[in-house]
Amino acid sequence: MHPTTTTGAALAAACMLAACGGSSSGPATEAPTPQPPNILFVVMDDVGIDQMRSFGYGGQDAPPMPNMEAVANAGVKFRNTWSMPECSPGRAAFFTGRYPLRTNMYQALGPNDLANSQLSPHDATVPKLLKAAGYENAMFGKFHLAGPEHNEAGNSTPLQLGWDHFYGWVGGLPGSVDTTAGGAYGAGAWSCGFYPHHFAGACHFADGACEDMPQPALSEDATGLQCLAKGGVFVDRHRCGTPLPASARLDFGRENAYYVSPLVVIDGGRTEVVPLTDARARGYRTTIETDAAIRWIKARPAGTPWMATVSYSAAHTPWQHAPKRLTPLSSPRLSGNVLDCTSPVAGRAIQNQMTEAMDTEFGRLLVETGLAARADDGSLRYDPQAANTVIVVVGDNGSLGYAVKPPFSLPLAKGTSYQTGVWVPLIVAGPQVAAPGRAVEHMVNTVDLFQLFGELAGIADVHAQVPRTVDSAGLLPYLTTPAQASLRTVNFTQSGVNIQAGAAATAPA
Repeated sequence: MHPTTTTGAALAAACMLAACGGSSSGPATEAPTPQPPNILFVVMDDVGIDQMRSFGYGGQDAPPMPNMEAVANAGVKFRNTWSMPECSPGRAAFFTGRYPLRTNMYQALGPNDLANSQLSPHDATVPKLLKAAGYENAMFGKFHLAGPEHNEAGNSTPLQLGWDHFYGWVGGLPGSVDTTAGGAYGAGAWSCGFYPHHFAGACHFADGACEDMPQPALSEDATGLQCLAKGGVFVDRHRCGTPLPASARLDFGRENAYYVSPLVVIDGGRTEVVPLTDARARGYRTTIETDAAIRWIKARPAGTPWMATVSYSAAHTPWQHAPKRLTPLSSPRLSGNVLDCTSPVAGRAIQNQMTEAMDTEFGRLLVETGLAARADDGSLRYDPQAANTVIVVVGDNGSLGYAVKPPFSLPLAKGTSYQTGVWVPLIVAGPQVAAPGRAVEHMVNTVDLFQLFGELAGIADVHAQVPRTVDSAGLLPYLTTPAQASLRTVNFTQSGVNIQAGAAATAPA
């Protein structure tokens, strides 16, 4: 493992002293063992390789992702990586190193899936593996590996599976778009969940506070979206302190896709289910995920390695506009009065915007945790040698059919075992990478990440540490040895049907 800058300087000084014939009082001592690297693991939801300009794809309308491109250019791009066709089995592959036939998880978990098709508390997961090596482990954002339904642990499943800290959503999907925009309008009024026009009005909050909002410039977000991003419910052409229109029934208990979500916080062994009326559960989900990760990483004590999994919900459906401040490169500028969130055609453009917003927040995550900086022109300046942290970025499965970019096929996308359903981007960057800026074309599977994380933590034989079959092959040799030959002779993916309540408890063939 590579030492931190401080340890490296100390070791260099010790070597210089020996070379110069220097001596010290007392017996010679062994050099301190370098601390294993921190690990930042970033998961993108429904962002297949077809979306990634940095991998040579994306067509004419690739989502802008300059921050991930900067990291990719400073690391290794694995261009032949397979995952599973849907999110839960794909994520189970990351965190257990095992194919679906071993976990009974064949498709995205839903409320009817029994514990038989969820990760078991007996599974050897990445956080359990790394905890034995002295790591602290946290996850932020989407979980979707077990529970809360049909599981004794309920919302505490992240804790049961080894994470010390969790801040996010145990279930997989964001809620549906609330077309009443918080009860302020009739059902079906607004397809994107917010008032989409640029009129003045009042932004009401669950604690009774209210903020008058002036008419914004057309270059800004619609007033309703601005209010929603603040956690409020907007009523157009209304002023605080005056009676609400007769038709308005403010309801702060409604989920609203990416802006109002049931939050679970696990810390210190305690699980808190945050109600929708709490300000912490209200706001743009990608920003909430990033803020929580920044707080935890910055609070880590020196001398203790950590692994932070930032499991972004984006760009999974329902498609819903991100705040414009997070999408500076999208063209044309998107607004709720231009695009209909129920339209597949508009959805392609909205997914691009959501993906760009995720990339923007990823860049902020790196900058605010000291892993990168901003150049004078605003671009990300990332030096993988500047910190003892490995960054891993991956997609959980292929893109949803409507969003697939040419020349790939829309029907053979997420949910299928065809190329566009399982071919995902994988980026690894950090001080371990020799000859950065290159690509690896050899076959890789997302189960291989399990072994990579263990080896980064200093575990020499990951397979020997797990009392079950592990399907991982090595990844670390590709980082350290540019000429490394392929470590796989076959690749594998699998889909099927989970074991559900009321259904025959048999695994699919």
